[in-house]
Amino acid sequence: MKRIYIVLLLNAWTLLLLGQHKIGINFGGIATYQLDNVDIATSKLGYGGEIGAVYQLQKGKFLFQTGVNADYSLLLHAVDSMSLSKDMVDYDGIRYIHKSIFYDRIDRANVIELSLPLMFGFQYSAFYALVGAKFVYPLSAQTSQSAVLTTHADYNGLFYDDFGNMPQHGYIDAQPIQSNGKIDFSYHVRACVELGAALDLSQSSKGNATQLALGLFAEYGVLNVLKSSDAELINIDYSQPINSKMNHIYSTKLESNAFVNNLKIGLRAIILFTVAGDGTGRKNNKCMCIDWIYRKHPAYRKRR
Repeated sequence: MKRIYIVLLLNAWTLLLLGQHKIGINFGGIATYQLDNVDIATSKLGYGGEIGAVYQLQKGKFLFQTGVNADYSLLLHAVDSMSLSKDMVDYDGIRYIHKSIFYDRIDRANVIELSLPLMFGFQYSAFYALVGAKFVYPLSAQTSQSAVLTTHADYNGLFYDDFGNMPQHGYIDAQPIQSNGKIDFSYHVRACVELGAALDLSQSSKGNATQLALGLFAEYGVLNVLKSSDAELINIDYSQPINSKMNHIYSTKLESNAFVNNLKIGLRAIILFTVAGDGTGRKNNKCMCIDWIYRKHPAYRKRR
């Protein structure tokens, strides 16, 4: 076992010494989708972006890439309509049922994450491929929930019709409402794959190139990002229903086996600058031809 570790360390050291080292910046656009088992909500296609710093090591066709990224994602969910009721007594002592209907509800979450990718792959000519993992730490997840609310009083047939559309009594008809909040997501890991092409933008006299890499990537979260919570989906203010608070579907009481896995697909651009090495492992690539000798040693030319 020790020999295996020694061989791995020697190989890694060889790559560091003889490989080509590049640093750069990356930015891209993302399409997001949440894979979950929450029955009362349907995930919608969201969007986002990323920006970060990149380090790349290349030895021959082998590639290793890491860095640090800041990711932004907008998560969208359509929440099923919900009807809530409560037995109440009016000022005259008459019992009735207060009914509230929430519909056309959309939950949004603005998520900012810090991520560390570890990617391995190869480059053949201009084409490259990378696979690996990204370790993700959520920095913030601010939410906004919007819906349409209708409330009315059901007197169990005591009157000709239910009491509704009477704002002075707290019964509103098709009124838009909105709430804000936040989610405490857990750290997680995403499996990643990237395919693309690397193009030389400029070439120096030493053979080092500035490159532009354009790639298509996909990331899938292998861990559940949800944390347990005691919040209710809706907290109704019966005195002022318009002030009722909605909590994001992911920040509320869910089934014990509820899970959420992130899926991201996007386009990424990387600008890379060579900082050390030429990718061949040779320290001196000068041509030792007769013309170079003549230029380097004029005295030798005279003797000829």
